Amino acid sequence: MKENVAAHHMLKLGLFCLLLMQGSALCLEIDMKPYWNDKIALENPHKGWYHHYPDNHINKYIIRDDSHLLDLPGMDHIYIRLAWAYLEPQEGKFNWDIIDDIINKWTQKGLKISFRISCKETSTDRIEQQFATPKWVMEAGAKGDYYRSGKQVGPDGPWEPVFDDPVFLEKLENFIQAFAQRYDGKPWIRYIDIGSFGDWGEGHTHSGSRIKYDIDQLKIHVDLYRKYFLQSQLIISDGFVWHVKNPNDRDPLHRYILNQGISYRDDSILVAGFVRNNMDTFSVRSPELFANAYRTMPTVLELQHYHAIKRDGNWVGQPGSSLLKYGKGKSGADVFRGSLKVLHATYIGYHGDAHEWLTDNPELTVELLNRCGYWYFLHHVDIPDTLRIGSKNTVNMVWENRGVAPAYYPYVLTIRLAAGRKTIDFKLQSGNRRWMPVSTDGLHREKYTVTIPNEIPPGQYELKLKLHSNQEKKDVLLALDPDLWDGEKYYTVAKVRVEK
Repeated sequence: MKENVAAHHMLKLGLFCLLLMQGSALCLEIDMKPYWNDKIALENPHKGWYHHYPDNHINKYIIRDDSHLLDLPGMDHIYIRLAWAYLEPQEGKFNWDIIDDIINKWTQKGLKISFRISCKETSTDRIEQQFATPKWVMEAGAKGDYYRSGKQVGPDGPWEPVFDDPVFLEKLENFIQAFAQRYDGKPWIRYIDIGSFGDWGEGHTHSGSRIKYDIDQLKIHVDLYRKYFLQSQLIISDGFVWHVKNPNDRDPLHRYILNQGISYRDDSILVAGFVRNNMDTFSVRSPELFANAYRTMPTVLELQHYHAIKRDGNWVGQPGSSLLKYGKGKSGADVFRGSLKVLHATYIGYHGDAHEWLTDNPELTVELLNRCGYWYFLHHVDIPDTLRIGSKNTVNMVWENRGVAPAYYPYVLTIRLAAGRKTIDFKLQSGNRRWMPVSTDGLHREKYTVTIPNEIPPGQYELKLKLHSNQEKKDVLLALDPDLWDGEKYYTVAKVRVEK
């Protein structure tokens, strides 16, 4: 069957191009474009969808049926966003089980985990929401007050710490140290958000005191996380930089964050205020932050709560909605697509019910999955039609990355020669970390060298290939027709001769 596929492939493409290679050997120039498939969902490592759970409090965005999450194409990780108070209800006494149960369940099902632990929430329906920073911190002498939307409110309101208060910082550091000792560097961690500052950990105080902090006060929170999280990727909301008291300090703070190896997330795609003010950049307020970060670190896109977008008419631009008034004819899906490109996001979230999202947006889910992060298309494979035993043979490939970001890990390219059950594998560094999105750097031409061992018998072999992530122990799928796969998901490319 696979031999027939390979033979058909060669005939269809006219593979026997009579090109001289270094003045002697004939060359097979294999055009892969007729076998591109940009509709298949590619569930690849180090990219994809994430699901908020829990979010705000322990019962928010609960997953009603495991299949709702596991059946969503490209579901990569669970995003746990909880208040500090849930995890340290008494000083020095930690309730890790509240997140460990979630971690154990979903990592066993193949998903990864990301965290944000917040110090300020805006609800008051639970003590852990009113006092996201545990109440015992206030009782130990940390300064703070009760705020809502820029106004002081009574003691039934949400309590906001003074974010550079010495007592608050002492207790916070103790928690971050314990948190990092337990979780930093775990193989199932995608990233850790720096969530200790601002409403919901988003780096601003707009729904609370609206007090501005200067650059040195904000750096304290960056430094605390960097001090203890030495292995896992750190992420911070773009609102953290925007919030700094002196706008002239935004760029220095941004540079400081980048120099610490910290990347960004945007928590506000399709929030009405950003639709109103930032539609030229698809509701992204700070594209310049992401333009610097994405070249070396993954960035994260968070959609406004999906149910709120629908309620406010901002998914389809209903009459009276912000999107209809300010959206310049765009739908919510258009804004998602555009913001994905502006943010160069590797991880994307719909912020809502997984089953509702997929039911409403099945095709968009696959489209955005493929476009987030990297998305590899193979254009050409050029190889001598006869490979010489004991000699170095050059294989040239032309790659294209149609995603919005590079990959941040090296992937291994395996070139396989197969004759029946006999296989010869050549594991090569693919060079994939150089493959920036096509809109920035165009096509990527790679030259690989394979030396056929002397003991290999001459004859006709199938040429196959695949990319693989050693870190994730998972194949990296290409935008090629699955009919080219063999049983091990190698792509069958052509037939070649091996001779002395």
